[in-house]
Amino acid sequence: MRGSRPTGFVATGLALLSLAGASHATTTQTEGVGSSVTSVDRSANFDSMTSNNAVALDNYQENGLSITTASTSWGEDPALAPMDPFHGADGSDRAFYAMANGSDTWVTIATTDTQKIFAVEFMYGNTWTTGDIFGQYPWGNHDAVLEWQTLDANDQVISSGTVGGGPLLEMGTIVGFSDPDGFASLQMQATMPNQTIQALALDGLKVQLQPVPEPSTLTLVGVGAGLLGVARRSRPR
Repeated sequence: MRGSRPTGFVATGLALLSLAGASHATTTQTEGVGSSVTSVDRSANFDSMTSNNAVALDNYQENGLSITTASTSWGEDPALAPMDPFHGADGSDRAFYAMANGSDTWVTIATTDTQKIFAVEFMYGNTWTTGDIFGQYPWGNHDAVLEWQTLDANDQVISSGTVGGGPLLEMGTIVGFSDPDGFASLQMQATMPNQTIQALALDGLKVQLQPVPEPSTLTLVGVGAGLLGVARRSRPR
């Protein structure tokens, strides 16, 4: 007579597999080139935002990406010292994303075809300055704080956080965000104390549309598969 099957092992394995995808993973914020994006699927260089223009940013799109806020882009005045919200990190490239006179809304990054985003990287800057706006001091203030949140397709917040302040986030830092489950949009704002607007600047935006499994998820799947294997091997012949 055959013995009973070890259903406890099978149930445990299936439960672990279920837990691996039961809830949305936390969005991870990183710093450094390649810290989040491992494969670039779409990008934006903002080359249309040249000196002395005022590109509308409430519906700005580039290469299948939507980067929006309630403002227009900054027009650099040649009579002033070159505006540099990255403190030289962008080299000679003066085309970047920065709103004129700040904005009272988030900068929202999403795809134009509603595809999920699994990772984002960009060069961080801001147009805050405590010095002479005519160029005696560089644009961009290390004391600004970058607030961020990722949202799902129903505009529900998945994860949120802040980076910077004191000085923790220098101009020119490559900032990244990754999420193994993906998100519909990333919202950010660069704020200063006692200010009602934000002044985020960014360049070299890279977006990954392919999922990268979390190591913890792979471990759970491996454990579940291993337990299923044990269950099979333990069946009486």
